Amino acid sequence: MSGLLGQVAPGVFKQFQTYSLPEGLERLCGAWLGCVVNKGGNDPNQTNIHRDASEALYGYSCLISCGDYTGGELILYDLEIVLELKAGDVILFPDAVIHHSNNAAEGDRCSVVAFTQENVYNYWNREYNMVLRRKTRGKSSLKVK
Repeated sequence: MSGLLGQVAPGVFKQFQTYSLPEGLERLCGAWLGCVVNKGGNDPNQTNIHRDASEALYGYSCLISCGDYTGGELILYDLEIVLELKAGDVILFPDAVIHHSNNAAEGDRCSVVAFTQENVYNYWNREYNMVLRRKTRGKSSLKVK
């Protein structure tokens, strides 16, 4: 998953690995700091529309679909895209800014999601004065007369 991030978004990959973490913390999933396996719980076969608001706003999360199932298409509402993900398919997307869910699946469906939470970026900013590119985007250096 980290190798894919390094190919698709090398700047984000480098940023995820450049700064150290507080003592006692380690990266749990390659470049990402967190990883969750969605199996059981509420309903692994279908999720409601949501954004992962606690995750890094302009980072990427990586989802791998697993199991023996049919259906369960990933819906990316803001992009107006529906993706048929089969077991073993991988997708990287900024899940903190794109509303998403999946259609109902039949069979045994689960997923593995790697992510970095926003509070890690905040820590890096405090400790290393890391400038987040998003804080400078959209600002023009031109002066209006």
